[in-house]
Amino acid sequence: MELCIHFRSLPEGMDLLRMREELAYVLEEDGWLTGSGPDWLELELEDERINPKYGILAVKNYLQKREFAPDTTIELAGTPVGIYE
Repeated sequence: MELCIHFRSLPEGMDLLRMREELAYVLEEDGWLTGSGPDWLELELEDERINPKYGILAVKNYLQKREFAPDTTIELAGTPVGIYE
């Protein structure tokens, strides 16, 4: 299952490389990075061995704890959802 994170800015003191490394740690074997750009990051969540909702919740929790801006969204199946919803 593809999950895309859209953001306008990163939290203070964070760069895209750090975000990628932290998300890789958060997801461990439940997902992996498939692409990124200046204002987006795309992940593939494991959905064969484990329910992808756990990966979705882990990503959403990470973004909230790192205090991403309220206009940050995660997109699943073409539908964007706010990280604080």
